[in-house]
Amino acid sequence: MSYFKLFILIILVSLIDPEKMSSQVYPSGVTYELAVFRKKQIKSINYRLFFSIPKLLQDKVTGIETIEFDLNQSNKDLVIDFQTDSAHILSVLTNNQYKSYKFINEHIIISFKYLRKGKNTVHIQFIAGNSSLNRNESYMYTLFVPDKASIAFPCFDQPDLKATFLLELSIPDIWIAISNSKIQKELKKDGKLIVKFNKTLTISTYFFAFTAGDFKKISRTKNGRTLNLYHRETDTLKINSNVDSIFNIHFHAIEWMENYTGIKYPFEKLDFVTIPSFQFSGMENEGAIFYRNSRMFLSKSATIEDVTKRALIISHEVSHMWFGDLVTMKWFDDVWLKEVYAELLASKMVKPLFPDVNHDLNFVVSNFPRAYQTDGSIGTNPIKQNLENLKFAGTLYGDIIYYKAPIVMAKLEQLIGEDAMQEGLKEYLKVYKFGNASWDDLIHILNSKTQIDLEKWSDTWVSQEGMPIIYAEIEYSKENKIKTFNIIQEDEFQKGRIWKQSIDVLFCKNGNYKRIPIFIDSAKLEFTRAIGLEKPDFILLNGGGYGYGQFMIDSISQDFLLNHVNELPDDFVRTISYITLNQSLINYKLDSKRFVEIMSCTLKTEKEKQNIQLMLDYLQKSWWYFLNQDERLKMASSMEDCLFDFIKNQKNNEIKSAAYQTLVSVFISENAKNRFYNIWKNQLGMDGLKLSETDYSTLAIELSLRNYPNSDAILQEQLSRMKDEEQKQKMEFVIPSVSTNPKVRDKFFESLKKPENRQQELWVRTSLYYLNHPLRAQYSVKYLQASLEMLEEIQKTGDIFFPKNWLAYTVGRYNSAEAAKIVTNFLKDHPDYNANLKAKILQLSDMLFRAEKILDRRDIYGIDNPNYNHEE
Repeated sequence: MSYFKLFILIILVSLIDPEKMSSQVYPSGVTYELAVFRKKQIKSINYRLFFSIPKLLQDKVTGIETIEFDLNQSNKDLVIDFQTDSAHILSVLTNNQYKSYKFINEHIIISFKYLRKGKNTVHIQFIAGNSSLNRNESYMYTLFVPDKASIAFPCFDQPDLKATFLLELSIPDIWIAISNSKIQKELKKDGKLIVKFNKTLTISTYFFAFTAGDFKKISRTKNGRTLNLYHRETDTLKINSNVDSIFNIHFHAIEWMENYTGIKYPFEKLDFVTIPSFQFSGMENEGAIFYRNSRMFLSKSATIEDVTKRALIISHEVSHMWFGDLVTMKWFDDVWLKEVYAELLASKMVKPLFPDVNHDLNFVVSNFPRAYQTDGSIGTNPIKQNLENLKFAGTLYGDIIYYKAPIVMAKLEQLIGEDAMQEGLKEYLKVYKFGNASWDDLIHILNSKTQIDLEKWSDTWVSQEGMPIIYAEIEYSKENKIKTFNIIQEDEFQKGRIWKQSIDVLFCKNGNYKRIPIFIDSAKLEFTRAIGLEKPDFILLNGGGYGYGQFMIDSISQDFLLNHVNELPDDFVRTISYITLNQSLINYKLDSKRFVEIMSCTLKTEKEKQNIQLMLDYLQKSWWYFLNQDERLKMASSMEDCLFDFIKNQKNNEIKSAAYQTLVSVFISENAKNRFYNIWKNQLGMDGLKLSETDYSTLAIELSLRNYPNSDAILQEQLSRMKDEEQKQKMEFVIPSVSTNPKVRDKFFESLKKPENRQQELWVRTSLYYLNHPLRAQYSVKYLQASLEMLEEIQKTGDIFFPKNWLAYTVGRYNSAEAAKIVTNFLKDHPDYNANLKAKILQLSDMLFRAEKILDRRDIYGIDNPNYNHEE
């Protein structure tokens, strides 16, 4: 190189701003790239936080923060997340002297020039963003999952940058405050209560939490451990009838987890707070679990499902203290990992609480139907999904995580053994406690406990989407014995995959059952053990209940079950039969009219509580999805009479309540309308079933939905009767969605386009349920296009379950060709739509497309036409 060229190069290099060399502009949210970089850049994080929370909602929440951290490398800028606008940043001071910073794409950027290797501090005064603070007139609470902490205060908002927190709150002096750690001291001054909390152990930002407001406190102590319940429930009878159960389940769950994991409860204390209209059933904040109030304080008309669900929710959230809080996933693509073990372990720990419940049956009923519904859609997703930016983490949540994943983990436990699973989980918690780990880390540990190649197993069951289609090719001899029996496994997505699993094939002849196990490991498998058996009355390929896939039933078996399912003596076999028949229905091999008749009028002979709940769920879905209104009107009196008689003759109040709630959701005949109006008007019970204020409110709404005379007066009278102020506010919010005046409903839908009108997400969900109800579908379908167009904003502004629920109560409420066309065209017009949101649309519109196809086929052939071939 010449001296001249070298000279020019030196000049050019000298002109480059070293600050620009160190800078990288990141998009909004936390990208995976940013998360990986920051994990290498910083450690030993502590947040000193002060929030001033005013009584009046129109006044802003202000905050002061000091972030303390160690810097591993000082040649790169520091990126702090703050999902607001620049007006919310009042001041920034780095290392007590540098005030300069940039604010780009919701990130505070501090130049490397102001940082040093080792200990650093950043002091920030700010105005908190409101949307993750959930402020109400007499209380507030935080909800920071998955990336909402950085809406409330500047932070490194990613799960693997765990930190300690020192929190101080200024709140109205008539309130109390709860957070992750115990209160260190309190001071009342000038109408304010200053509350300072102990320093937390290391936790992820999305587990940091606090709530403040007008709460009442109840405490219980057992074996030296004190638990505290904070609530706003006003119904004394409801409190007295529930509080002991709530505490007992918590004590039991903690003791069970300590025994199972070999690790004592890892945090300073455990409080739990019940919050009206809380967005989730529960949220596992370290040391301060938040629950939806209605999930804990059950009414006198609670069903067996409500009671067992409460125990599962509590057990699930308590198990998160170990799986989720103590050991947290590195990145949110493994969010399923904490959820699946919380769900799986919860199902184990509730068993002693309900000795009369068939827990194997409960596991099947609770998980398989919902897993099948989503995994059978073209929008299904793998258990472990890709995630490029944390702002889309909410799109990962859904039925695959909560229902398929526990099934798959139960299969894993069956594969390697319960002892190996427990030992692996204990080692996992011990190695990674107070840190972060991935599915790969756990698989590595479990691999050491077995000879099976779990990585290959995981690739099919965890990393890929869908389920197998499994059916049998059977040939009988002249002597009516099985001559050949081949089990066929197909991949609906035509990728040639094989889901290796054990199944039990059930053969039934004259009421006698024979189960034969077989391990499926190929696309076609000769079932030699079945050859020579006498021709059975019916065959269930998934006769053990734990096989996973779309199990197709042959026409002979299906016809037998349609006529005799209620006569089968085994509860579990009936469960599998109901699930199999429902799969035939949604796969166009069973007439929906016949299915509705079976689900409603064979209830009287079904004795198993969980089967009854399953049948009622199937009845409600098939009634609204797979029948048109003319068919409903023809069948209504018969179906309603079956349910009225069932309720009258049923002695168990929990079952009676479940049937009542189904009947209230499906009735349409004039006789039923008048009967329910009389119950509402005179505040009557129903055949010994006592109804709650919520039940009467629901009745008033359902009558208005059905255009009952003087509906407006009924709704207003119900409002005047209500004693629970918060339930009254919810009722006032919902009423426009069921108005008999279309213009009122139009105005209500328009109001939802403003984020501030969607803050009470539970209320919005209830309103959408009625606004888009099948009885109003011909009119409300015009809202569907706008509902889809709003989805991206819903995802951005709402909490993690809101996009799914928004779709469930908009797209998921329809069964018409018009609605199907709107969804189809929307997806065609948006080819580059976010992949995860597109998948959610396809999942939640799956029943729409199936229903539209079923009804279209019936329009072609005629429902009562003898030439209608339901197997075509």
